[in-house]
Amino acid sequence: MTKHDVVIIGGSLGGAACARELARLGIDAAAFERDRFPRARVCGGFVSPGGVDCLERLGVLDDVRVAGAVEVSSAKVRMGSAEVDVLFQRPGLGISRSALDKIVAGESVHQGFAVSRVVQMDAGFVVSGLGFEVACSAVVDAAGKPSRFTRRRGKEEFGIQYTEEAARGNVLDFWFFEDGYGGAVSVEGRRSNFCFLINKDSLQKYVGRPDCLVTGPLAYDRRPGDYIAVGDAAGMVDPFCGEGMRHALDSGMLAARIVARGIRAGRGYSEMRREYEVEWNSRWGWKRALGAGLRQFLHHRDFSRAAFRFIPPRLWNRLWH
Repeated sequence: MTKHDVVIIGGSLGGAACARELARLGIDAAAFERDRFPRARVCGGFVSPGGVDCLERLGVLDDVRVAGAVEVSSAKVRMGSAEVDVLFQRPGLGISRSALDKIVAGESVHQGFAVSRVVQMDAGFVVSGLGFEVACSAVVDAAGKPSRFTRRRGKEEFGIQYTEEAARGNVLDFWFFEDGYGGAVSVEGRRSNFCFLINKDSLQKYVGRPDCLVTGPLAYDRRPGDYIAVGDAAGMVDPFCGEGMRHALDSGMLAARIVARGIRAGRGYSEMRREYEVEWNSRWGWKRALGAGLRQFLHHRDFSRAAFRFIPPRLWNRLWH
């Protein structure tokens, strides 16, 4: 059995960001990812301006730009015949999730290692999978939507994603329509990434493309759990906020800072988890509440179409800034 201060379950954006930040803070951590990068994953391909800041703090922004990320300076939002142009206060980036995962993971993630069991002991945890067993003081769940370690409340909504061999310039196109909503953005390689959230009853109308990826059902809220959870394991930020990748990066780094302080101060894991929950809610609770409110707003189609024309661009900017 090996030992580390912290074990991170999952090595995608949230887990890799957590591992990088813990290493920067001098904490011995190991992140275990069941897949190997690069790998395809349903994702909008848009890193919001706040997400770009996270990449810079992690020290990988230059690598992301070198990989071909496209600067995104505005959004065009459409509902029916109405449309709104939103100029971003600061640019975001368009990049495929497969490229971004590989860059952020770097050498900080053990790839091809699926965690199957976590046992809490008096002195910490024992985390194990096929061919490995690790003792640690703290566990971070970064296993995403399919996490077995943090329970969530599912919704009858699914994500679909595909690409096309044509760039769309420096604009994020976003549509609200009868069966859901979603958008398209230019990514590396002069391609466009399309990603939509679709109601379950309408899903079959959209999955006929041979290259279409599907994930779901989605889960915005998690139930009270035993572990510090980051990224989608902590609950999704609504996709039309365009902040999913920022949430993963930011929550991973937040968990790292709180766990590092806790370990140095000799605090117990439960105390660290409570501190993380308070801070996570302070940083992300308002945006999750905004997303929940807008989802309810969209259920009233006639009213939302009429009101759409009167939403000022500065409020749309709040979704992505």
